[in-house]
Amino acid sequence: MTYPVMVLLGLLSMAFTLGCSKNDTASSSVEIVYKSGDIGDETTNNSGSTKKLDTRQLNEKLRSMTNDDLFQFALTCGNQGDYSEAVAAFDKILETDKNYPDLYYYQGLLYRDMGMLDEAICAFQTAIAQNPNSAEAFYNLGYAYRCKGLHSEAIPEYKKSLELISEKKTKQRAYIHYNLGYSCFSSGLIDDAIREFQKALVYKPKDREIHQKLGIAYSAKGWADKAKDEFLLYQTDGEHIKELP
Repeated sequence: MTYPVMVLLGLLSMAFTLGCSKNDTASSSVEIVYKSGDIGDETTNNSGSTKKLDTRQLNEKLRSMTNDDLFQFALTCGNQGDYSEAVAAFDKILETDKNYPDLYYYQGLLYRDMGMLDEAICAFQTAIAQNPNSAEAFYNLGYAYRCKGLHSEAIPEYKKSLELISEKKTKQRAYIHYNLGYSCFSSGLIDDAIREFQKALVYKPKDREIHQKLGIAYSAKGWADKAKDEFLLYQTDGEHIKELP
């Protein structure tokens, strides 16, 4: 192995120790798009922020709204970064309807963006209890666990998401396999990680980030030649697992 490749290997191996953030390439943008429940939806609403209300004005506004209006208001505030107003709107709905459709799912997304991971996990668990066929809820619960460093807990949630999501949603499946591989690697399950990264590449064969992580997994097995090939693909121009969130 040449010296430049050895240096690259050392630098890239650090990638699995990075924390979670909105700009983490190991996730799908589903966790920051409050108006969409689909894994991999990259559309966000950054068209401007609503006028900030003081507490009295906010409470008066919320009291005058129906639950449907409150829900849409919460989604808009979440997209615009007005998290406290979004939380207040969700809480207002829960005062009268604890089974409002999809509320706990979007509340989980909101809590996670606020860094309130325990609350996010509880919200996603409740969303799953209400809708056990939601691939998105299982995926985002797994990612919330991952953000807390609980990769062994994340793994079964990602697997359940794969069971539920349509085979036709190839982009979304690539994201899930990628994240599952990430958590497998972080749990010391190197062979499983390799398989998941390879599956992700079936859907996104030119994705540089997946090649990078597969190369790191190969290097952990001592397969220097295979790792070198993946790192070379990482260095070439190609697609990306989009920076997110």
